[in-house]
Amino acid sequence: MRRNRLLCGLLVATTVLTVSGCGLGSDTQPTSLPVPEDVFPSGTPGTKEIRPSVDATLHPVYFFKEDVLVQIQRPLPAPVFLDAPLNNLLEGPTQAEAESGYASAIPAGTAIVDVALLRNNTISIHLNQTFFEIEGEQRIRASAQLVLTASGLVSDTQGVVFFLEGKPVQLPDGEGLIEEVGEGRLPSPLTVADYSALAPAS
Repeated sequence: MRRNRLLCGLLVATTVLTVSGCGLGSDTQPTSLPVPEDVFPSGTPGTKEIRPSVDATLHPVYFFKEDVLVQIQRPLPAPVFLDAPLNNLLEGPTQAEAESGYASAIPAGTAIVDVALLRNNTISIHLNQTFFEIEGEQRIRASAQLVLTASGLVSDTQGVVFFLEGKPVQLPDGEGLIEEVGEGRLPSPLTVADYSALAPAS
Protein backbone atom coordinates (compact mmCIF):
# COMPACT_ATOMS: atom_id res chain seq x y z
CA MET A 1 0.00 0.00 0.00
CA ARG A 2 2.84 2.38 0.93
CA ARG A 3 4.54 1.46 -2.36
CA ASN A 4 1.39 2.37 -4.35
CA ARG A 5 1.13 5.77 -2.61
CA LEU A 6 4.77 6.52 -3.44
CA LEU A 7 4.18 5.65 -7.10
CA CYS A 8 1.10 7.91 -7.25
CA GLY A 9 3.10 10.74 -5.69
CA LEU A 10 5.87 10.30 -8.25
CA LEU A 11 3.37 10.31 -11.14
CA VAL A 12 1.75 13.53 -9.92
CA ALA A 13 5.13 15.22 -9.50
CA THR A 14 6.22 14.08 -12.95
CA THR A 15 3.02 15.44 -14.49
CA VAL A 16 3.50 18.84 -12.82
CA LEU A 17 7.10 19.03 -14.02
CA THR A 18 6.08 18.06 -17.57
CA VAL A 19 3.40 20.76 -17.77
CA SER A 20 5.79 23.36 -16.38
CA GLY A 21 8.43 22.33 -18.89
CA CYS A 22 6.02 22.96 -21.79
CA GLY A 23 5.90 26.66 -20.94
CA LEU A 24 2.23 26.76 -20.00
CA GLY A 25 1.49 29.25 -17.24
CA SER A 26 -0.95 28.96 -14.42
CA ASP A 27 -3.01 31.99 -15.52
CA THR A 28 -6.75 31.58 -15.63
CA GLN A 29 -6.98 33.62 -18.89
CA PRO A 30 -6.65 31.84 -22.27
CA THR A 31 -3.31 32.24 -24.06
CA SER A 32 -3.02 32.83 -27.82
CA LEU A 33 -0.76 30.34 -29.53
CA PRO A 34 0.69 30.83 -33.04
CA VAL A 35 -0.76 28.55 -35.71
CA PRO A 36 1.37 27.61 -38.73
CA GLU A 37 0.00 29.12 -41.94
CA ASP A 38 -0.19 25.75 -43.71
CA VAL A 39 -2.50 24.22 -41.08
CA PHE A 40 -5.59 25.89 -42.51
CA PRO A 41 -4.98 26.64 -46.21
CA SER A 42 -6.65 29.89 -47.27
CA GLY A 43 -7.18 29.05 -50.91
CA THR A 44 -5.91 27.37 -54.02
CA PRO A 45 -2.18 27.90 -54.68
CA GLY A 46 -1.44 30.27 -57.54
CA THR A 47 -4.49 32.49 -57.05
CA LYS A 48 -4.71 35.94 -55.50
CA GLU A 49 -8.27 35.78 -54.26
CA ILE A 50 -9.12 38.30 -51.53
CA ARG A 51 -11.20 36.86 -48.70
CA PRO A 52 -13.49 39.19 -46.76
CA SER A 53 -12.91 39.70 -43.06
CA VAL A 54 -14.76 41.37 -40.21
CA ASP A 55 -12.90 44.62 -40.91
CA ALA A 56 -13.47 44.58 -44.70
CA THR A 57 -16.02 46.48 -46.77
CA LEU A 58 -17.17 45.66 -50.30
CA HIS A 59 -16.52 48.03 -53.20
CA PRO A 60 -17.27 47.53 -56.90
CA VAL A 61 -14.59 47.35 -59.57
CA TYR A 62 -15.34 46.91 -63.26
CA PHE A 63 -13.92 44.49 -65.80
CA PHE A 64 -15.01 43.32 -69.23
CA LYS A 65 -16.61 39.99 -69.96
CA GLU A 66 -17.67 39.26 -73.52
CA ASP A 67 -17.18 42.97 -74.40
CA VAL A 68 -19.56 44.13 -71.66
CA LEU A 69 -18.67 45.99 -68.45
CA VAL A 70 -19.32 43.79 -65.43
CA GLN A 71 -19.21 44.76 -61.76
CA ILE A 72 -17.25 42.66 -59.28
CA GLN A 73 -17.48 43.33 -55.55
CA ARG A 74 -14.06 43.39 -53.93
CA PRO A 75 -13.53 43.25 -50.14
CA LEU A 76 -11.11 45.93 -48.97
CA PRO A 77 -9.78 46.48 -45.44
CA ALA A 78 -11.38 49.40 -43.62
CA PRO A 79 -11.01 52.31 -43.56
CA VAL A 80 -11.22 52.58 -47.35
CA PHE A 81 -9.73 55.68 -48.97
CA LEU A 82 -10.40 56.88 -52.51
CA ASP A 83 -7.34 55.24 -54.01
CA ALA A 84 -7.91 51.74 -52.58
CA PRO A 85 -10.60 50.47 -55.02
CA LEU A 86 -8.79 52.09 -57.95
CA ASN A 87 -5.51 50.41 -57.06
CA ASN A 88 -7.42 47.16 -56.64
CA LEU A 89 -8.81 47.64 -60.15
CA LEU A 90 -5.28 48.14 -61.52
CA GLU A 91 -4.29 44.72 -60.16
CA GLY A 92 -6.56 43.22 -62.80
CA PRO A 93 -8.71 40.10 -62.61
CA THR A 94 -7.67 37.29 -60.30
CA GLN A 95 -6.58 34.02 -61.86
CA ALA A 96 -10.02 32.52 -61.25
CA GLU A 97 -11.75 35.58 -62.77
CA ALA A 98 -9.48 35.50 -65.83
CA GLU A 99 -10.27 31.82 -66.33
CA SER A 100 -13.97 32.77 -66.21
CA GLY A 101 -13.52 35.28 -69.03
CA TYR A 102 -13.00 38.57 -67.17
CA ALA A 103 -10.44 40.96 -68.65
CA SER A 104 -9.08 44.47 -68.16
CA ALA A 105 -8.23 47.03 -70.84
CA ILE A 106 -6.00 49.00 -68.45
CA PRO A 107 -2.34 48.41 -69.40
CA ALA A 108 0.05 46.81 -66.94
CA GLY A 109 2.21 49.43 -65.29
CA THR A 110 -0.57 51.99 -64.97
CA ALA A 111 -0.37 53.79 -61.63
CA ILE A 112 -2.60 56.19 -59.72
CA VAL A 113 -0.35 59.16 -58.91
CA ASP A 114 -3.07 60.92 -56.93
CA VAL A 115 -6.83 60.86 -56.46
CA ALA A 116 -8.92 63.51 -54.74
CA LEU A 117 -12.47 64.73 -54.26
CA LEU A 118 -12.92 68.29 -55.53
CA ARG A 119 -15.28 70.85 -54.03
CA ASN A 120 -17.98 70.30 -56.63
CA ASN A 121 -18.09 66.57 -55.77
CA THR A 122 -16.00 65.71 -58.81
CA ILE A 123 -13.29 63.06 -58.51
CA SER A 124 -9.87 63.90 -59.94
CA ILE A 125 -7.54 61.06 -60.93
CA HIS A 126 -3.90 61.68 -61.79
CA LEU A 127 -2.49 58.85 -63.91
CA ASN A 128 1.06 58.06 -65.01
CA GLN A 129 2.23 58.12 -68.62
CA THR A 130 1.76 54.36 -69.10
CA PHE A 131 -2.02 54.68 -69.26
CA PHE A 132 -1.84 57.17 -72.12
CA GLU A 133 0.25 54.86 -74.28
CA ILE A 134 -2.91 52.97 -75.28
CA GLU A 135 -5.20 54.26 -78.03
CA GLY A 136 -8.47 53.62 -79.81
CA GLU A 137 -10.89 51.02 -78.47
CA GLN A 138 -8.58 50.00 -75.64
CA ARG A 139 -8.42 53.56 -74.29
CA ILE A 140 -12.21 53.83 -74.42
CA ARG A 141 -12.61 50.62 -72.43
CA ALA A 142 -9.90 51.46 -69.93
CA SER A 143 -11.46 54.89 -69.37
CA ALA A 144 -14.83 53.26 -68.75
CA GLN A 145 -13.36 50.94 -66.11
CA LEU A 146 -11.79 53.86 -64.25
CA VAL A 147 -14.87 56.11 -64.44
CA LEU A 148 -17.32 53.45 -63.26
CA THR A 149 -15.05 52.22 -60.47
CA ALA A 150 -14.31 55.76 -59.27
CA SER A 151 -17.99 56.77 -59.43
CA GLY A 152 -18.83 54.02 -56.95
CA LEU A 153 -16.63 55.70 -54.34
CA VAL A 154 -18.73 58.82 -53.80
CA SER A 155 -22.51 59.17 -53.65
CA ASP A 156 -23.95 61.87 -55.93
CA THR A 157 -20.61 62.36 -57.67
CA GLN A 158 -20.59 64.78 -60.59
CA GLY A 159 -18.14 62.64 -62.52
CA VAL A 160 -14.43 62.11 -63.01
CA VAL A 161 -11.68 64.30 -64.49
CA PHE A 162 -8.22 63.02 -65.39
CA PHE A 163 -4.76 64.54 -65.18
CA LEU A 164 -1.29 63.75 -66.50
CA GLU A 165 1.70 65.49 -64.91
CA GLY A 166 -0.60 68.08 -63.35
CA LYS A 167 -2.40 68.97 -66.59
CA PRO A 168 -6.02 68.01 -67.35
CA VAL A 169 -6.46 65.36 -70.03
CA GLN A 170 -9.76 64.54 -71.69
CA LEU A 171 -10.45 60.85 -72.19
CA PRO A 172 -12.97 59.44 -74.68
CA ASP A 173 -16.53 58.55 -73.75
CA GLY A 174 -18.19 55.26 -74.66
CA GLU A 175 -18.69 56.40 -78.26
CA GLY A 176 -15.07 57.43 -78.63
CA LEU A 177 -15.91 61.15 -78.60
CA ILE A 178 -13.47 63.60 -77.00
CA GLU A 179 -14.60 67.02 -75.88
CA GLU A 180 -12.77 70.03 -77.25
CA VAL A 181 -11.65 72.16 -74.33
CA GLY A 182 -10.33 75.70 -74.50
CA GLU A 183 -6.97 76.70 -73.05
CA GLY A 184 -7.01 76.97 -69.28
CA ARG A 185 -10.36 75.23 -68.86
CA LEU A 186 -11.16 71.91 -67.26
CA PRO A 187 -12.91 69.30 -69.42
CA SER A 188 -16.41 68.24 -68.45
CA PRO A 189 -16.34 65.34 -65.96
CA LEU A 190 -16.98 61.92 -67.42
CA THR A 191 -19.89 60.03 -65.85
CA VAL A 192 -21.34 56.55 -65.76
CA ALA A 193 -23.93 57.64 -68.33
CA ASP A 194 -21.14 58.40 -70.83
CA TYR A 195 -20.39 54.67 -71.00
CA SER A 196 -23.91 53.29 -71.13
CA ALA A 197 -23.16 51.75 -74.55
CA LEU A 198 -20.65 49.40 -72.87
CA ALA A 199 -22.95 48.38 -70.03
CA PRO A 200 -25.26 45.35 -70.18
CA ALA A 201 -28.74 46.00 -71.51
CA SER A 202 -31.24 46.43 -68.69
